Amino acid sequence: MGRARDPNRDKAFELYKQNNGDITNRKLGEMLGVPEKTISVWKLRDKWKECSTTKNRSTTKRPRGAPKGNKNGKGGTLGNTNALKHGLFAKYLPKGVYEITQDIESKPPIDILWDNITLTYANLLHAQKILHVTDQQDHANFITSEGKAGVGYEQHTSWDRQTSALTAIARVQAELRNMIKAYDELTRSELVTDEQRTRIELLKVKLDAEKGSKPDTSLMRALLDAVEGDD
Repeated sequence: MGRARDPNRDKAFELYKQNNGDITNRKLGEMLGVPEKTISVWKLRDKWKECSTTKNRSTTKRPRGAPKGNKNGKGGTLGNTNALKHGLFAKYLPKGVYEITQDIESKPPIDILWDNITLTYANLLHAQKILHVTDQQDHANFITSEGKAGVGYEQHTSWDRQTSALTAIARVQAELRNMIKAYDELTRSELVTDEQRTRIELLKVKLDAEKGSKPDTSLMRALLDAVEGDD
């Protein structure tokens, strides 16, 4: 189930309209007991300026439904999905996927990126367990064919498996570093919260402290510490 919408979000917009947009985010935050940065995020995500401008331009009420004689509205009912904000998504996306989009609609992009960082890290840990090579004798044989002539096998030596594992791990680590860099850049925005900024600062401190000691695992352990500290 998605997180409930903060009732102050709609109250803030109503106050914004009542003042014709001539009110600061700080003032709104003080009136509602909400951080100024939160007001800024709501204003951007809900497009307050566009919504208030559109409603002010509307001076007459239009009848609902298609105009008389308009065949494009044939078969349509009042309040159908054509009038929904996300009508296109609701029509073409699978139900499960559409429900997920509703759950994450109000989630800031920086938090989505952090989730991707933790998920990628979790998959990296899982892959290391699967790809682990015990020693030089840790070979693996796979059946490639079966027939009258016998059974065909393909052998993967410990060296082959280790090389493939290191290549795959290095690729995922590079992806992680790119996402961490992107997250670091996002934290420089004035709209981020102290919590979001602290995540990356903690991660950078951990990485600097372990640089040069165990390069193969320092990134993963630093990420784990940062994730556990965020709980």
